[in-house]
Amino acid sequence: MDFAKSGAVAGLCPITEANLGDGIFNAPQFIENGGRFGIGSDSNVKIGLSEELRLLEISQRLRDQRRVVLSSDAIPSNGRFMYENAAKGGAQALGRDAGAIKVGALADLVALDDGHYSLVNLTNDRILDAWIFASDDDIVSDVWAAGRHMVSEGRHILRDAISTQFLKTIKRLRDEL
Repeated sequence: MDFAKSGAVAGLCPITEANLGDGIFNAPQFIENGGRFGIGSDSNVKIGLSEELRLLEISQRLRDQRRVVLSSDAIPSNGRFMYENAAKGGAQALGRDAGAIKVGALADLVALDDGHYSLVNLTNDRILDAWIFASDDDIVSDVWAAGRHMVSEGRHILRDAISTQFLKTIKRLRDEL
């Protein structure tokens, strides 16, 4: 566990790791030894933060044969524990003052659709738990990155331009085959 104690951040991509059969990262032991982690996706199978976090926890449950593995006495909510740790670890890995809502930090924010059936009558930490364990990323309504509003009402602000360029690139690549 020298890596955990080194101050470095483990970049985890649970969906890809599962798809490739790479094994299960021992997150509880890593965290107990002072390790920090961030969640990513190398788009091998699917890109989705809630699904990456869900699979991280579920893989720990399968290995340890118990529920709510990634939590703490200070943060008993499974969803909040994973989200906060992933945000802080990701910010550290990127060298950014982000990962938490505080004065002077970059405004990296995610808003969930409070009208979504998965969130009806839920409050506080139960909202994060429901997002991660009972819904998909279609519940994300808005995203701000460094204070810039990048996703509005579930749609990236540059979606049309990105889609057009993507289609042109795919056509060009396929023509070259």
